Amino acid sequence: MKSVATRNSNRTASPMRILLIWTLVSGLLFGLAEFGEPLDDIFRIARNKMREHNASGQVVVVGIDNLAQQEVGEWPWDADRYARMIDNLRAAGANRIFFDFPIKGLKNDPGSPRLVEALKDHPGKVHLVAAFSEAAATGKRIPLIPPPETRRFSHLVSTNVWINGYNIVWSGRYANRVGDLVVPSVPSVISGISGGVEEEFPIDYSIAMGSLPYISASEILRGDAVVSRVRGHDIVIGVNSNGIGNRYSVPGHGPSSSVFVTALAAETLLAGAPGTYGWWVPFLLALAVTAMMMRVSRTPLVLGMLVLLPTCALGLPFLLESAGHYTAIMPATVLMLGSMGHLAWRSHRQRFDERGMVNEVSGHPNLNALRAQGADTQDGLIAARIHNYAEAATALPVAAEKELVEQIILRLSLGNGGCKVYHGDEGIFMWLVPGTSINNVGDQLAGLSAIFRSPANVSGRLIDLGVAFGVDADPGRSIQSRMSSALLACQEAQNAGEHWRVYDPTKLEATEWRVTMLGELDAAIDNGEVWVAFQPKLDLLSGEICGAEALVRWTHPEKGPINPEEFITAAERHDRIEKLTEHVLNRAVQVAASLNRDGRKFDMAVNLSPRLIGHANLKPMVVQTLRRHGLPAERLILEITETAAMSSADAAMQELRDLRSIGLQLSIDDYGTGFSTLDYLKRCPATELKIDRSFVRMLVSSRSDRIMVNSTIELAHSLGEEVVAEGVEDNETLQLLGQMGCDKAQGYLIGRPMPFEALVEYLADHTAAQAA
Repeated sequence: MKSVATRNSNRTASPMRILLIWTLVSGLLFGLAEFGEPLDDIFRIARNKMREHNASGQVVVVGIDNLAQQEVGEWPWDADRYARMIDNLRAAGANRIFFDFPIKGLKNDPGSPRLVEALKDHPGKVHLVAAFSEAAATGKRIPLIPPPETRRFSHLVSTNVWINGYNIVWSGRYANRVGDLVVPSVPSVISGISGGVEEEFPIDYSIAMGSLPYISASEILRGDAVVSRVRGHDIVIGVNSNGIGNRYSVPGHGPSSSVFVTALAAETLLAGAPGTYGWWVPFLLALAVTAMMMRVSRTPLVLGMLVLLPTCALGLPFLLESAGHYTAIMPATVLMLGSMGHLAWRSHRQRFDERGMVNEVSGHPNLNALRAQGADTQDGLIAARIHNYAEAATALPVAAEKELVEQIILRLSLGNGGCKVYHGDEGIFMWLVPGTSINNVGDQLAGLSAIFRSPANVSGRLIDLGVAFGVDADPGRSIQSRMSSALLACQEAQNAGEHWRVYDPTKLEATEWRVTMLGELDAAIDNGEVWVAFQPKLDLLSGEICGAEALVRWTHPEKGPINPEEFITAAERHDRIEKLTEHVLNRAVQVAASLNRDGRKFDMAVNLSPRLIGHANLKPMVVQTLRRHGLPAERLILEITETAAMSSADAAMQELRDLRSIGLQLSIDDYGTGFSTLDYLKRCPATELKIDRSFVRMLVSSRSDRIMVNSTIELAHSLGEEVVAEGVEDNETLQLLGQMGCDKAQGYLIGRPMPFEALVEYLADHTAAQAA
């Protein structure tokens, strides 16, 4: 017969192989699908910071900044100002002048002749931008090329680059195709290094942006003495002011103007064309090292490789980038991390096979051993739980806990006919009994209960032990499930003050539903099982339907309608109410917006969970929903229960005031069930009180309820609030409320909760009936 350790080893071999396969697949996916690109970018930023250095100074940036706009005027400028800049820069000894933006509107610019003249005076020294834009709908490229008269005395350069989803330009280009022209990029012309059309090279962002020489365009236009700063240098003119021109997120620096990215790209090529290696090069190296690790069993060598792998993953890219070579390391890193996880798991399983089947305190077989031994058993399972085990163990010296466990196991063994006892943590003990004798287990457990009435003598101290037993007699389920069932029966026996209890399998379905309900709720919201019903409200003065209350409903495909109190309470208790509220709010506002479009003034009330009062996301959620559907804020009513409103802290009360400030209405629901004070009602920013149905139901027959409702109406009116009576089910109650001056009524007499389509028909019928 195979040992438990052997069976465990065989069971874990397959999962370990699966882990290796998934590690390899994950690494390939990170490379082929570029899943690891964001992480690669983060590590590259860190390496850039580590090897930060200054620019060569060959490229000087001239910025059209705030100062220049203040002195010259808002950008874009007339062409004659660019002509003056060209003349002044060339007079100061500048080598070549590059514009980083297309100069638009030259055909209609009165200063164009002056620009052409400046270009003619400095032939071949000025480079103008030829760029393209992409039509949003078709993706077609629209070229923007300077007119022929300017191209006669200048050269064209391109500035188009690829921007990722984070607005970062990681790579420059050697050239672009603009219309029928192949136009080199600014960095390519400055450095003299050329490449293919739209061929990219990585930009070296370890060059400190602050080390780029910079001059404001205002200094150039004034003709200030800038000779020493521009003589012999290449000049890149660009926009450097918030709100104008292109701005990119420069890694490690934050948002910056595109001219600095162009300058850094030029500085990169001035240091030599950077080399790039595909992600597969380090991936293959990592795969080779991983294969060696899998074949090696000597611990020192494996540990050495574990140290070598992360060192290479972090240090090798640093050395390569310092030499101007770039590669993506994340696919290789994923492979290495997976292989290290495999080795750690293999080591852990080996130790577990040796020690994982034994309880460390007592040395007896633990519950892992029971899981392995009882995987295919048909025997009955009994669990014993010592209620006060933690207290008893705490009261004893550390070394005495083992003696306590030994006495417990001795007593259990004496009373269970010599069955092997498995020792779990926190006072849990289990054993298996033959299926043929499980029906007679009651006598055995009664005897054990009697044995445990006597205190245990541990290290000279008398310890009273309280015990409860749970039985699982259903061999048709997994051993893990049966162990949980037996422990649940223990808990039920303890709660009921009984010595033992047999687990009832009929409770399994209800237990499973409680456990899985919240997990199904999110999916039910997404697939439409959770929907919104609308109960109409009647204006008692006009006799018109003035609004409705949105009520959430869940129609389960198998269980049918689910009690709203059941899933709403569970969602609140487990902090899942926000998504449910957002779903109801969105649908309610959508319906209210559609009903208000034809001129009808129709209010929509939505219940607000106490858990969301003061929640940071509440106000943005409400504001965004109103804007999304175009519903005026005054048509939305948020209902909070009286008890929840009274228990709100000052910060939450301020949140209610903030909600009220955007124009929506606030209603105190279930009024009369709490203990509101007049001072509280004055402070609460409510616009409406809803009298609880328990008072409205007895309005006709109970004098005290009539007094309470009447005084509530008068109080609310004195505070400038309206009153809604809910639970109206007969005409006599409705008439009495009207006589008392109640503003609105809601209940089965007016209408039951209904779907949106039924609400539309109901409103049409009610309008027709009024007209008749």
